[in-house]
Amino acid sequence: MSNANFLWENILKHFKENEIVNEDVLNTWFLNSSIDNVDFKNLTVSIVSSNSLISNYLENFFDNEIKNALKNNTGLNFVVFYDYVDNNNNFIEDKRKKESDSISSEQLILNNFLAKDKPSGAQNFYQKQSFSLDDYKAPEPKITSTSKHNPSLNKNFTFENFIVGEGNQYAHNIAHTVAMYPGQYNPVFIYGGVGLGKTHLLHAIGNELEKEHPEFKIECVTSEQFLTDFMRLINTGGNTQDTKINEAFQKKYRQVDALLIDDIQFLVGKNETQNAFFHTFNDLQLNNKQIVLISDRSPSQLDELEDRLVSRFESGITADITPPGYETITAILKLKCKEVNLELDEAVMSFIAGNIHQNTNRNIRELEGIVKELKFLTKPNEKPNLTTAESIVKKRVNIIKKKIDPTKIINVVSEHYNVSVSDLLSAKRSKDIVNARMMAIYLCRDLTELSLPAIGKSFNKDHSTIFYAISKISETKTEDSSLADDIEVLKNKLNN
Repeated sequence: MSNANFLWENILKHFKENEIVNEDVLNTWFLNSSIDNVDFKNLTVSIVSSNSLISNYLENFFDNEIKNALKNNTGLNFVVFYDYVDNNNNFIEDKRKKESDSISSEQLILNNFLAKDKPSGAQNFYQKQSFSLDDYKAPEPKITSTSKHNPSLNKNFTFENFIVGEGNQYAHNIAHTVAMYPGQYNPVFIYGGVGLGKTHLLHAIGNELEKEHPEFKIECVTSEQFLTDFMRLINTGGNTQDTKINEAFQKKYRQVDALLIDDIQFLVGKNETQNAFFHTFNDLQLNNKQIVLISDRSPSQLDELEDRLVSRFESGITADITPPGYETITAILKLKCKEVNLELDEAVMSFIAGNIHQNTNRNIRELEGIVKELKFLTKPNEKPNLTTAESIVKKRVNIIKKKIDPTKIINVVSEHYNVSVSDLLSAKRSKDIVNARMMAIYLCRDLTELSLPAIGKSFNKDHSTIFYAISKISETKTEDSSLADDIEVLKNKLNN
């Protein structure tokens, strides 16, 4: 066994014995990773994982604990890099010096850390090689986070992990078609609000093009990057005075098979840059190269953009992405939870999705932030509770109360609990009727702007009865998950 893998096993032992993670987390995330290289000269450790999701998870949630475990075993403070390998199992080393520059971990320990005046942590690392995790598995590396041939592409954004719904189905279909038949539909202009998946689709097109046409040169940049490159050309004294700068600009943007540009709206008001882009656009289009543009507005709404550019944008295919519906939001939420190994109860899931759906500016990035914060605040082997979810959503999402008529609430609750409206509004005291009545009162308080006396008038009850019902449901829902589920189910029925 190599010293690197022995060190990794000691890290696994540290996590296991200190109950930092449970068995499921250990098997899912840690056993699909290993230490690829220990560089004692530069004090770096490379941990290679089977995919980007695992690598990102280890870095985001356990980086400090891994560094602590390394220090406990070696007495040194290491910088940790989290890497992947490509589809051909070739390791990508772009953050460190080559392995030949590093010192053998065994030799360095023998030479420097086993001396009598050295800390015992290093001695333990080298001498106590008896530990072996029974179910330890070597990782099966698969993908990298960025493309080897086209480094501007984010390999995490693919068609496979893009959730399709009513609001983005047309844009998705166009994007997939373009990736399969580049150059036939030119240009493609996709627009929509913030956080709706436009950038995801842009990189998905690039990744699919690379998959189907590995020989393609693909440039995927933001309009700010295009502007920066152009200004570098201008600052050298003009468009053509510095031959090397000019050639580099031409090579990057005109000698490509596909040009994918995000946030094209930022070219508005930048006349010289628009002119450079116009000629780049024409050159690529004449050579049947694929052009895909992303914007927060349709071409006709890009005020101060030159008419000749707008007309070219509109000459191709335009597709808008609209805010997702409740079902799509729920599907995305489930995917985001799966990515970080977080399990949510139906009530919590429904609460988060429902409030995102009610918000006028439905932003999928809000979901990502909520999921990450829930993961951070939840102890291993536990599920987030509704109270925690409410506190996170309240500060992140502008929760809008819709104007719902109390009569509608009464009818929906009556149907849900199979209690007649007349019984619900009567003085009858049977348990099923009382429970339904209190739920209806609670929802009237939560979903309407009615005062307590006004709610009392709707139910023919006095102020104290209304107050008791609201307090009772509020207290019980934190302890009774089935009641919390009922509340979210009823809210969704009323809001939808």
